[in-house]
Amino acid sequence: MSSQEELAMLIDAERIPQEHKMESASAQIYAIQAGLELGKKRGKKLMFAKSAMAVLTAAMMVAGLLFFNPSQLLPQQASTSIESSDWGVLEPFKKLADADVDALTLESVIRNDYVQIVNKSAEKDGYKITLNAVIADENKIMLLYTGTSSGGQEIYNVNSVWLTDAAGQSVVDKNGNRSGMGLHAEDSIYKWLGKTIYSLDKDKAFPKEVVANFQIASVDPGMLAKPNTGTNLADMRYSDRLKVSFAIDSKFWEQKTETAVINQPFMIDGHEVNLAQVELSPLSIVVKYTLSEDLKTNWEIRNELFGKTPSELTSRVGKRELKNNSIGGSGSEDGFISNFSSNVLDHPKSIRLKLNAGPDREKDAYIDILKK
Repeated sequence: MSSQEELAMLIDAERIPQEHKMESASAQIYAIQAGLELGKKRGKKLMFAKSAMAVLTAAMMVAGLLFFNPSQLLPQQASTSIESSDWGVLEPFKKLADADVDALTLESVIRNDYVQIVNKSAEKDGYKITLNAVIADENKIMLLYTGTSSGGQEIYNVNSVWLTDAAGQSVVDKNGNRSGMGLHAEDSIYKWLGKTIYSLDKDKAFPKEVVANFQIASVDPGMLAKPNTGTNLADMRYSDRLKVSFAIDSKFWEQKTETAVINQPFMIDGHEVNLAQVELSPLSIVVKYTLSEDLKTNWEIRNELFGKTPSELTSRVGKRELKNNSIGGSGSEDGFISNFSSNVLDHPKSIRLKLNAGPDREKDAYIDILKK
C-alpha cells in the first residue's frame, strides 16, 4: 500500500458528521500522522511495522469518535496555571480551560490581554451560536464560542466548525488541521462552551475578513442522559449552518514568531537526535528535531525514535515552575516536530526540555532553550 493510499484511508475515515476533533484523538493517532506526513513529502513507502493495519486501526478509532461527547470524558487537570487571572466576560470558559491541554496558553493570553472579544451571534430555528472571542498568531487561530438551543433540544456538542473568507473559500485545509474541545456550561444541557483551533500557514497571508461557520448537534428531550446516546445517527438533530463574520484584529499579526536555533545533539537508544530549533509564539511552542541522513530513510528506527522524543517542557515564571503540556506532533522531512502549550507572553526566565534518564544517561538532563 502506498503512502498516498494510507493517507486517503485516514482522510476518508475523518469525513464523518462529527467533525469536532479532540486532543485525545490526535494523541491516539500521533505516530500514524507522523508516518503519513513523511510518506507524503518524500514519496516513499512507509516501513512502519504492520503499517497498513496501523492505519486501518487509526481509521477505526477516528470512526469510533463519531458521536463522542467530550464532556463525558475530561482529561485530568494539569497543574499548569499560575495565579488565576480575571477572565472578565470570558469567565464561563474557565471551566473549559481547567480540563484543557491548552490551559496554560489560555491563562497566558487572557492575562496579557491578547484576546479579541467578538460577541457576535447567528440564530435559526431555535439554535444559536455566539462567537465570544478570537485569539490568533502567525501559526494558529483559536475560536471561543457558545452554542444554545431552545424548544427542549438538548445540546450534544458543536459538531462542526469551519473557517472561510468573505468569498466562501476555505481559509484552512479541512483535513486534519484542527483540534477542539467543549463541555456544557454550568451543567446546563442547553448551553455549550467550545474551543476550536486551526493551524495556519504563516507563509500565506491570512484574510482580514473571516466567516466562522458552525453546526450544532442536539438530541430530543431526555435523550442526553441515556447511556447509548451518540451511538445512533438517527438520534441526532442538526442545526442549519450558523455563520458569524468578523474581522481579525491586526495586533495578532504584529506578534511575530521567535525562532531559537539550538543545534543540540542528544542520544535516544544509542541514536543521535538533534534538537535543531524551537519556535516561540503566543499560542504554541514548536520543537523541531532533525536526524542524520542514514536515519532519515530508516523508517523502523524513525518510528521508534518518534515515540521517544522528549515530551516534557517546563517554564519558569517568577518563582513558579510551570508545565507546558504536550499537544501532539508529527513527522517532518528531516525528523520530527513536537508541539507544546505556550506562555511566552509571560516572558518566562527559562524554558527547559527534559531528557529522561535511560540507556543513554544515568539521570534526567535538561536543555534550557532560552540559554542556547
